[in-house]
Amino acid sequence: MATTQLSDIFVGDYYATLEPVNSPEKTAVYDSGIITRSPVLDAIANGSQGTAEVSYWQDLDADEAPNISNDDPDDLGEVGKASQASMTARVLYLNKGYGVADLTAELANSEPMQHIRNRFGTYWTRQWQRYTLGAARGIIASNIANNDGDMVIDAGASISAEAFQDAAFTAGDAADQFGAIGVHSVVMNQMVKQDLIEYLRDSEGRIILATYLGKPVFMDDSLTYAPGQYLSVFFGNGAFGYGEGTPKMPVELERKPSGGNGGGAEVLWERKTYILQPAGFSWKGANAQNASPTAAQYASAANWERVFDRKQVPFAAVISGTAAGG
Repeated sequence: MATTQLSDIFVGDYYATLEPVNSPEKTAVYDSGIITRSPVLDAIANGSQGTAEVSYWQDLDADEAPNISNDDPDDLGEVGKASQASMTARVLYLNKGYGVADLTAELANSEPMQHIRNRFGTYWTRQWQRYTLGAARGIIASNIANNDGDMVIDAGASISAEAFQDAAFTAGDAADQFGAIGVHSVVMNQMVKQDLIEYLRDSEGRIILATYLGKPVFMDDSLTYAPGQYLSVFFGNGAFGYGEGTPKMPVELERKPSGGNGGGAEVLWERKTYILQPAGFSWKGANAQNASPTAAQYASAANWERVFDRKQVPFAAVISGTAAGG
């Protein structure tokens, strides 16, 4: 009986045109509007060597008083200036391969290319989620270590509406910038018990979105700060800038005649070049091109430095749990 091999059905150009079918994880994060595709970051991802400087214009200093006009032609008005600063963005060079043995079972009586693409779509979605939440943990930890925690509220043993409100107002009159909240399932359970959660339902009454004060709430159990502590994070729209480069060979099929103890094997590889840049923070970690950071290294306080004023940074956080309460 003949066996279908990936090499019999793999067409690289066709494969590359298929859209991945994303897991529910991606909907929760991306639909909240916290990640914005940036042509600038796309260009950096395509042309940098691991890290790159992203320049931005500083706002005009409103503390500089305007000149008072008069009729003296020799009284020259003071002239202010616009200045630039920069932050460092880190490029991620990632790849993953799946062996044919894992995929061929999914190919029978189905559209094979779409099944392969679906599998990778889900895999990369989950990796993207881990890097996003890792960066969120890292910048909050950096804020506590380096900025006196001016973006963070300690809620004690259990979450409360007051703690959430205090966290949002760490941004002062920019508190209305936050568009989504990420919480641990333990915190979500506490919010439900305290009637803090409202639900949007479809026409048949099925829950389609959990919200708090009109803001989407998504759950992820990686939102911890320390053993026994949970990290709830407010995100503003565009909290993360996203860029994607094009690897030399984005997708490739490898034939291994000696694999399977000589019976033959095939491996399908995908390669990704990403930038995920939290707004207002600069990467301080390693910049070696061949040593992209892991999601866990993204969560390290030592790898991030805030370069924006507090009000310009679309993040705030609440730490809760037994350790936080003493």
